[in-house]
This record gives sequence, structure tokens and C-alpha cells, in this order.
Amino acid sequence: MLNGKFVVDATVHPFDYSEENWGDGYKQVIGGYHHHRLYNKVVESSRPDYLLRQNEFVSDFDPYAMTHALFAESVVDFAIIHALPNLGFTKGVVTDLDKMVKLRERFSDRFKLYGWVTTLDLDEAIKHLEWQVREAHIDGLKCFPSLVYKGKHTGWRMDGPEFAVPLFEAARDLGIKNIAIHKALPMFGPSPMSFFKVDDLDAVLPKFPDINFFMIHAGMNFLEETCVMLHRFPNFHANLESTFANAVERPRIFAETLGQMLYHGTPEQIVFASGCNLLHPQPALEAFESFQMPRDLVEGFGFPEVTDEIKAKILGLNIARTHGIDPQAVLAAVKDDEFERAKADGLAAPWSALRRDEADNRVAASAGAL
Repeated sequence: MLNGKFVVDATVHPFDYSEENWGDGYKQVIGGYHHHRLYNKVVESSRPDYLLRQNEFVSDFDPYAMTHALFAESVVDFAIIHALPNLGFTKGVVTDLDKMVKLRERFSDRFKLYGWVTTLDLDEAIKHLEWQVREAHIDGLKCFPSLVYKGKHTGWRMDGPEFAVPLFEAARDLGIKNIAIHKALPMFGPSPMSFFKVDDLDAVLPKFPDINFFMIHAGMNFLEETCVMLHRFPNFHANLESTFANAVERPRIFAETLGQMLYHGTPEQIVFASGCNLLHPQPALEAFESFQMPRDLVEGFGFPEVTDEIKAKILGLNIARTHGIDPQAVLAAVKDDEFERAKADGLAAPWSALRRDEADNRVAASAGAL
């Protein structure tokens, strides 16, 4: 919890960027990419341990290390895992569904899981979705508008009558109430920008008023269009993965983005996400806890003050409400688990599960010197 506020990280996904999974263009896209650029200037100068090293990021990231980062090294109480398909710069998938099913089963009091779409064949997609609901017991669906299908980098519109709309109809029939869609932030490499625009959501939202749609990376681009949808559709939600990093490095940009969303929409439509292991959640959470809407934006633009009540909704209560999560039940279930015990005397060191051998070596070297 964060000063009494229940915290849910709405998007987490350990990436498989290991050398064995490198595809065409991988080195250009990821190998040389400064992955934490979204908040590196501030964190690197003041809290460098929160940044993954290049060799740690370019790996098949340990799901337990991500779990430890969320619940022992930060104040996150619960998280939503997102499975990710092949996005064009890896040989295989980025975050494997089967592995994530096992992770959720191992820590069932801490996680829910979103399934995925890995095909553009409608019959095959619906059949796989039925399996995911029946056997993997997914708690929602994650859609990437651009992916590799049959060896070709392609994509799909969310309002497409031949694939997307019947897929969403099948999801609704299967009882799926929450669908997350990656938008606003194009993937690197050959992904066409057109698939990451938001104009294809406008026609879908009124067709499925009983489904909560979460737009991932909301506010990174297309802010005006996003705010219009927040105003018009109560089932549209802004997931601030990546956008939340601005609270650390570019608080003015964050204030203007959040202020527009709150002005046009409601506090119930905005959710916190870190994208861990892309970023460690703790610096962003601490920045948000101390965040205040600048006076000139309140007085000159009519943006609302960001009260503790609004922060509590964004940090966890909105996801809890839309996903049937009882905060008190979660807190009771995890109160004596290994992660709560690990931070009983304060948060564990950042990425300490990942760097445990390194820490043990330092202790051994220090003992040997005595």
C-alpha cells in the first residue's frame, strides 16, 4: 500500500529479449535501445539501482525477479500480467502465456492474467480464446494491433467487421469483461504507425457497453482524441503505462496529460501501470504520491486538484472495481507472504532478486577480508 492506498499495477510483463529469441532487426530495435529513457535522467542521477543494466534487460527476464520487484521492492499490492505475442523483432513471443499461467498459479493472491491474440484467422482465434477461458482461466484479453502472422508483419483495426468485432463478440459471450489494447506508442522497427492510432476505437466502444476497454499507453500520443473518448464513453479507460514515467522525469508533461484526462473524463477512468519489467514501479509511485496539479493549470485551465481520493482511484480502486478484486481480501491473503516479510523493515533493494548472487558475492568478499 502507498500511505493507505491499495495499489494495483495494471500492466506487467517479463520480456523474453534473450539472444536465443532475437529476430531480424532485433539489435537495431532493442539491443542498442536505451530501454529506460522514459525516466532515466532523474533516476539515473539520483537512484541508479532502479535502472536495469543492459545485460539484465536483454534477457529472458526472470518472472520471479519481476514479482519480487513488484511486491517486495515497491508498494504494489496486486498486478495484472499481460501475455505478449511476436511483435516483429523476436523469433518467438515476447511474454509467453503458458509461463504466465504458471506464474499466476504460483502467486494466485497477487496476480490476474490477460490472454492474447496470436492469429488473424477468426475461427482459430475464437477457438484459442475459448481454450484460454476454459483451461488457462484468463481474466481479460490483451490485443496488440500489430504482430507477426504467418511470417509477415501485419496488423488489424479494432473496428474491423471481419475479425475484431466478431472476436470481441466471442469474448463477451465467453464472459470476458476487460479488454486491453496497445495504442498510442508504436513498436519499433517495421510496425506501421496506422495500427497504433486510436480512430478505430470510436466505433467499437458503443457496440460493447458491457466491456471495459483499457487503452494502453494512453496520453503518449493522440491525447485530444483520447480525451474525447473519455468524455463520451464510460467504458473507455486510460491505462497510463509509459505515461506514468513522466511523473518522474517530466512532471509538467505528466500534469498536462493527466489534467486533460481528468477535465474531459472522470477519475474512475484512469489507471496506474508501470509495464514492469520495462520500468521499476517504485520511483513512479513515489513521484505520484507527492504530485500536485500546478496552480496555473488549475486556475488557468480548470484542471481539478489531484486529491488523495483521486489518487486512490487511479492507483488501485478503479482496477479493483472493474476486475472484481476485493482490496481488503487481497491484503488479508498476502499479509504474511514472502514479499510482505521481505519488506517488513523497509522495501527490499531494487532488482535484488535478480542480483542476489551478486549481493552474496559482495557479502562473501567482505567476510573474507575480515
